Amino acid sequence: MQAPSIYDVMAALCTEYRVNEIPDSSRAWNGPQIIPNPNSNCKKVMTATDASLEVIQRAVDEGADLLVVHHGLTWTLGAIPLPSSDEVEAERTRVALANNLAILALHLPMDAHPILGNNAMLADGMGIERKGTWFASKGYPSPLDSTLIEEHSTSKGWPQIETLEDGRLTMEIGLHGRFSSPMNRSDINNLIQNILGMEQTGPEVVRIFPEDRELEQETIDTIAICSGAAGGAVIDARELGVDSLLSGEGPFQSAILAQEAGILLILAGHHATETVGPRATADWLNRIAETNEWNLEARFISAPIGL
Repeated sequence: MQAPSIYDVMAALCTEYRVNEIPDSSRAWNGPQIIPNPNSNCKKVMTATDASLEVIQRAVDEGADLLVVHHGLTWTLGAIPLPSSDEVEAERTRVALANNLAILALHLPMDAHPILGNNAMLADGMGIERKGTWFASKGYPSPLDSTLIEEHSTSKGWPQIETLEDGRLTMEIGLHGRFSSPMNRSDINNLIQNILGMEQTGPEVVRIFPEDRELEQETIDTIAICSGAAGGAVIDARELGVDSLLSGEGPFQSAILAQEAGILLILAGHHATETVGPRATADWLNRIAETNEWNLEARFISAPIGL
């Protein structure tokens, strides 16, 4: 078997995740962020939640040719930090370039993917019967070379993309649905920990609000899911008619709102809830490599940050 080129693998990813179509923040910059040599062989891909210096260095140490992340290099500055600058983040670029490591980011495309996405993986892992989408995002697709799109993604069930009056695009990236059987707090806690590979004694924990132990045996039937930082969308969840909301983090007032709105708010960590998508990306790449007879392996890097 032959190794694909960096460009081949990037094209497969950009196509599958509809990078040329999915609206996002200008800070996300989905698609290629660093390409030292697009024609070089790609034998090893590492996936991760964040393009932190730790993750980049670990990918280099593993001999990776390509790093695929959910949060790319552009979050703080809104642009890729130049290696010659004195910005703290510039060391990430310098290490990647010095070691010929290509980097590709998939932000909302990785949240919204109906099969491989963070929210899809959370919902399926919890055995949720999907009832629909929610939590609208707004923005524009990242600029992308048309040659990186081979054809339309074959995955079914993508959320609908609509155009707003101001020209921005919008789509709902979260999912909501019903549990197969009623769940109490302990059930939820254990289920999420198992899905995310967490331990309550570890750096990342599940927090459930209101923190009233007298409510321990109360059960929930329905849930709205949106990974990352959607914990403030308590009222939106209530308007859906669900009785619980799962996200990673939220503003301080979200716990108070949850109590007053009668919503069980489950916060499992921004980073932790967005590890399932990158894991699924690695698994998908390994399947594609087998189908295409590529000499390629992909693996997920775990780098918890405690938030």
